Amino acid sequence: MPSNTLSGISLDAIADKTLDVLSSRFFELSRFTRDFSTDIKDKGASVKTRLPGSVSAVNLDSGYTAQNSSTTEKTITLSEYRGYVIGLKDKEVSFAKSVEWLENILIKPAVEATVRKVVDDLLSLVTASSFTNAITVTAQNFDSDDLADAAATLSNNKVGKSLRSALVGFDYFSSLQKDEVHITPAKAYGGPQAIQDHDAHMIHGIDVTGYEGIPSNSENLEGIIAHPSALLIAARTPALPPGPRVDSVNRITEHGLPLQFRHWYSRNLGLHKISVSVLYGTSVGLGDSLIRIKSA
Repeated sequence: MPSNTLSGISLDAIADKTLDVLSSRFFELSRFTRDFSTDIKDKGASVKTRLPGSVSAVNLDSGYTAQNSSTTEKTITLSEYRGYVIGLKDKEVSFAKSVEWLENILIKPAVEATVRKVVDDLLSLVTASSFTNAITVTAQNFDSDDLADAAATLSNNKVGKSLRSALVGFDYFSSLQKDEVHITPAKAYGGPQAIQDHDAHMIHGIDVTGYEGIPSNSENLEGIIAHPSALLIAARTPALPPGPRVDSVNRITEHGLPLQFRHWYSRNLGLHKISVSVLYGTSVGLGDSLIRIKSA
């Protein structure tokens, strides 16, 4: 039985410590996506869901005549196998005297790169062709009025009032923090979080989060206001390798993303290797459940 150690450093300790640092950099995927990972947790290359078409009530005085019904199929295929592999020479490993050394120098950037790739793929789906609703506003002019208008648009689109969230760049997030309509009531009724913690939180029923990695998608994208039904994701860890020569640990982050950590020694190369990986797929969900925020 392998001892799951790397020069006295437990792989379990590396994995647990690494996931702790994610909370300060990434948002909860469940707030912005509908997660179908449980449907494909153990096997299968894809998972399908169906969106029901709209229907109208009819006059039943003349009898129960069946009406036409329709659904639209949405498929999430596990087509992306992403991660990062670290290789350390025997001499380099001898310098690893603590968990902090690996966490700060090697493991943390590897995990962040892997999670960021998943987030980038999700946000790359946010284009005008898939989501037609948009707000055009500069960072300096972005305020709570824009969130109020967005809330009205979502309601008119028959999107549920719960689970609405906004993901914006920090320049847009900062403008909300300066908005007197938001700050003054927060001081009077909602507590000091807006000022003390730089926390926008709930504004007009929309939970606001700042994120520095929103892609422009060549469409001046600066953020999104969405219900989880807008974006779809499915993910699982790769199959565990057989045999005693590879130590593997599976962990699910607090953001809902399953990651696998591996450690093995390549005798021919004289390398200690550590990897972080995930198998996942993304897809567009309901087009009316998301509003794009554009700068122009």
